[in-house]
Amino acid sequence: MKAELDCLECIVRQALRAARMAGDDPVKQREVINRVVAEIPGMSLDESPAVLSLNAYHYVHDVFGIDDAYKGVKIEQNNMILALEPMLNDLVASSDTPLVTAIRLAAAGNIIDLGILNSHEIDPRDAIDQAMAAPLALEHTDRFLHELKTCKSLLYLLDNAGEIVFDKVLIRELIKHTKVTAVVKAGPIINDACHADAEQVGLTALCEVIDNGGAYVGSPLSLVPDSFLEIMKNADIILAKGQGNYETVDDFDGNVYLLLKMKCEIVARHSGVPMGEAAFISTRARQERSL
Repeated sequence: MKAELDCLECIVRQALRAARMAGDDPVKQREVINRVVAEIPGMSLDESPAVLSLNAYHYVHDVFGIDDAYKGVKIEQNNMILALEPMLNDLVASSDTPLVTAIRLAAAGNIIDLGILNSHEIDPRDAIDQAMAAPLALEHTDRFLHELKTCKSLLYLLDNAGEIVFDKVLIRELIKHTKVTAVVKAGPIINDACHADAEQVGLTALCEVIDNGGAYVGSPLSLVPDSFLEIMKNADIILAKGQGNYETVDDFDGNVYLLLKMKCEIVARHSGVPMGEAAFISTRARQERSL
């Protein structure tokens, strides 16, 4: 997905949000903003928004001298959703279609995104209620279930801390059908899930967990190492969670399913899904429809 002009404004807002998360020093916060604004004239709209935003987070780390501005809040989010895990498991177990229910709950979990929202805007219980009350706005679930019957390997690109508990619930259902490999970030970026988060929520005890080779927003095809690209190419199905993965792998030449909640007007317009709604999108189905 290519960036649009509105993405440039959003990157500045992301930088300010991250700088405030890193510390209270207004001089340092201003320095982060100055560096980001100075880069805007050279930002190419042929790049994805996820790639264009990377330096904003690097500047926060550099100016404030910290590796992970979101470390504490990630631990809190993991604990918050772990407390809900028994309820999530019960919802799936009591469903006539447990895998479909787990998919919808995983989509609901995508509300936990501090790159776009502030923590006070996140209400996981409300998102769960909405997921159970209505189907996804756009879903290729039937196609996914059909392809899962012959799937030998599924690569699950994780998104955020906290959210990965919802993903764990879905992965518990998926491993009944195929081998699942979950993918975290190799280093801290926003509140994205790293290996420590996967360990904290017990995901490493459930399936293999690897990283995508860097501290990226999403998994930019131009930046991830060749070894990870090869893993992507060899996967029968790629299930990619969240906006960062939508922005970076939606045009990957593979069997990709995008699972996310629309929190950005640009992504909503690109996907054809209304703001605030959730979707489970097959990129191949989308390509076939456009032919």
